[in-house]
Amino acid sequence: MNDSTSAATGFTVKLAQWIAAAPRNWPSQAIDQAERAIVDTVACMIAGSRDEAVQRIRQGLKQWGAQGDASRIGDANAIDAPWAALINGSAAHALDYDDVLDPAASHVSAVLVPSLLALAEEIDASGADLVDAYITGVEVEQCLAEALNMVHYSHGWHTTLTFGAPAAAAACARLLRLNAGQVCNALSLATSLGAGFKRQFGTNAKPFHAGLGAKNGIVAARMAAAGLTADPAVFEGARGVLDLMAGAEAAGFDGVLQRLAGPPAIVAPGVWLKRYPCCASTHRAVDGLLELRRQHKLTAADIARVDTLVSEPAVRNLMYMNPVNEMQARFSMSFCIAAACYDGDLRLPTFRRESIARADIAAFLPRVTMTSDPEQPADMPATVKSWATTTVTTNDRRSFTLKVVDCKGYPDNPLTEQELTAKFGDCASGQPDAVIASYADWRTVAEAKNIRPLCGVLRKVVAQA
Repeated sequence: MNDSTSAATGFTVKLAQWIAAAPRNWPSQAIDQAERAIVDTVACMIAGSRDEAVQRIRQGLKQWGAQGDASRIGDANAIDAPWAALINGSAAHALDYDDVLDPAASHVSAVLVPSLLALAEEIDASGADLVDAYITGVEVEQCLAEALNMVHYSHGWHTTLTFGAPAAAAACARLLRLNAGQVCNALSLATSLGAGFKRQFGTNAKPFHAGLGAKNGIVAARMAAAGLTADPAVFEGARGVLDLMAGAEAAGFDGVLQRLAGPPAIVAPGVWLKRYPCCASTHRAVDGLLELRRQHKLTAADIARVDTLVSEPAVRNLMYMNPVNEMQARFSMSFCIAAACYDGDLRLPTFRRESIARADIAAFLPRVTMTSDPEQPADMPATVKSWATTTVTTNDRRSFTLKVVDCKGYPDNPLTEQELTAKFGDCASGQPDAVIASYADWRTVAEAKNIRPLCGVLRKVVAQA
């Protein structure tokens, strides 16, 4: 079989054909889960709009995109869609409070939602079209995850960008109703726009990756619509994504497309709406600690040490034992455990500058250990759930242990409607009434006849502290 024949029957082409032709009649559960993810992402955008990384990105873009049709959060003036997506995607991910597609180890909605909001506003799309494109993008990211992870992720790639850019390109192509050939080019072009390394965790670059994924998805789709071509076997072909960014240890693309005949990825496995504004790798251990603290009526003063046993990728993610700023604290198991011991929760104020310098937390840091669980290898298939085991030892030598698989917010242990509403309220605290009141409209966004009025709410956000 020659290269052209192989490409014509390969994964990239078949995926593009599905993206272009899949029916737009998603089950009601998929639409509802998509709306939950969208309103959660908007909440994170609002809260993250004041972050220093976002302010620096906003400053860096001052010379570009002065006119356009897309809303950037915290600014009354519209801007070109790619730049709006860059700012809004960075804001969505700035506080690490945004959702996760666990098999992808990726912040899927922080890329998809900002890209689709900007493009939908530009073309005056409906809420139903927005939700349809979002569901499609999640499906594409799940396919990539099943083929490449966890090998790809354990090699050090930041999947929020490496998977996010192609997924956003697929979603944007769907929103633009491109044909299969154009969708294939959009997917392929996006792989040339999607890089990013986990070395950047704990720096301004990490949220910037989400913004880049959102921007690049729009760019790839628009370039494909204009006729720009790219290789039609970029994922599976020699010197392509699988070959260079994962290798023979990964599952590969054979059989992955079979999942498209089953429940949508937004339903199964579903996305993880986060309970705490910090790296997802901490959440299971923190849930274990808080439950043991509650069960045994413990305070920080009672606890001699906390030992956590987590997956190898989690150990690599949580690289800061003694964090010196807010970003590093979100990637520090010791900080998150210490703060939870004292405060009984992790909230947005936990990761503000004044909290990082707390003497009680600093004194507790050496009492927290984190060890790689040998039963969870770094290249564990993406379809296998991770877990964390937390052991608390008290000053009087009692010991309590709890293993957590489905932490709060995980698809099998979801945030309740009340908790989701409260999260939006916390993220929008201090904002104008119109911003706070927009929750109901975002929560039912599929019903919007056009998206522009709702996107206009983003311009009313006060992004200066």
